[in-house]
Amino acid sequence: MENLVEDKITKKEDPSRWWMLYHAWAGICLKAYFNVSGLFMVALGEPDGTGPGSSLIYSATAGMLTIGIVLLGYHLSKLVVKIINASAMQNKGKILLKSIMPIAYFIGAVSLSMVTSPLFASSEATTKISSQNPARSKIKPVLAFTIIQDAEGVKESDLGQNMLKNLEAWIVQRMLQKAKKNYAERGYNPDNYNLKYIADSVYVNIKGKKLAVIKINMGNIMRSVVIIGIKGNEMHKVSCIRASNHDIPVWSGECGKEVQYTFGVNLQQ
Repeated sequence: MENLVEDKITKKEDPSRWWMLYHAWAGICLKAYFNVSGLFMVALGEPDGTGPGSSLIYSATAGMLTIGIVLLGYHLSKLVVKIINASAMQNKGKILLKSIMPIAYFIGAVSLSMVTSPLFASSEATTKISSQNPARSKIKPVLAFTIIQDAEGVKESDLGQNMLKNLEAWIVQRMLQKAKKNYAERGYNPDNYNLKYIADSVYVNIKGKKLAVIKINMGNIMRSVVIIGIKGNEMHKVSCIRASNHDIPVWSGECGKEVQYTFGVNLQQ
């Protein structure tokens, strides 16, 4: 039975290629907004060194952020289409609205970048000044966001130790693949890519809610925590990322707020 559940959780959805491209475009537009506005560099920060080791960890952090941003845009687009389909609008109106959404994604990304780029440019400049002053703290902020997808029949009662390790392995594999790509894009030989990481995962029961908590430490520069839970027919994943070697409080701060908003639980209460 456990193997059957594992197959369900690892099996990918199989939507049409057109819809996959449709939603992927939303993720690309969101990533473009992060790049153009400067928000991506504010969240990522500056590398602490110039050698291959520092570049490797820096690329891994950038890869993790990129995956999170693109997936966030992908699932937000799916949510928008789901809302449109469930609305009382006539079919012709639904088709027209969905057909112009990709254009709206692009225009929205460009317009929002123009409005917010001065703000993030100032924040990035402040970050650079702080990084040049050893007396100032190098603790990076925590970026927290939630991704929702179909649970594919998996229930909370199905969550077991084997599935927990499968989820951990899947998250690490996706992260390393993207990090290696970014490492190569920075001009280094991908054959020399050998990122050191530590991954650990546990189940936590809070007020009758079972959550998988997966922590990943990459070198001395990046920390990541993913909290996964089942709500009805959906799997909710809260990702918390910090581009520094400081631990992420799961139940307080930005990560705790996102967990409470998504799952309605908080150890601080």
